[in-house]
Amino acid sequence: METDDAVMDLTVACVTSVKNATGLELDLAQDTLPILDHYASMADSPRDEVVSLLAPMCGAYFGELVRRQFEDGTWVLDPEDHSEWRLTFERCSLVFNPIGVALEVFLQQDVPDWGAHLHTAPEDQLRVKRALEVYGDVRDRDYYTFGVRNEAIEQAYLGLLNNPAGMDPKG
Repeated sequence: METDDAVMDLTVACVTSVKNATGLELDLAQDTLPILDHYASMADSPRDEVVSLLAPMCGAYFGELVRRQFEDGTWVLDPEDHSEWRLTFERCSLVFNPIGVALEVFLQQDVPDWGAHLHTAPEDQLRVKRALEVYGDVRDRDYYTFGVRNEAIEQAYLGLLNNPAGMDPKG
């Protein structure tokens, strides 16, 4: 499945920006997320710059990494509004906005109306909740990282696909 040009343009911009700032190259592999987290921690930009430049390019990179990781993700884009972008999956009801995730990572706080948190069909919510409970409490400074967000997305995704033994979806 091909990636939309808007996503690829932002992803390439992220790779270039991170390389220029850190000397390290991103290659859309999970093991590059610590590099992306380091890059995010270097930013001391005003909110407007984060929203307009850094969050879209880092969010596109993060989303494209996740899409390729699970091999069934589809971008849903609004050319006018990054807050409406979503990554959906064919094999489960998981939906989230990777740019919203990036915005929260940069600002180190929840940002309402950006769709950064995982959304699922009502019948899947309990399974996702239980899949994520495996992690227990996560410190804020860890939660607002691309690495931990990727782990949570992976855990939720696999929980929805596998419905692990002992996880009765009805509670």
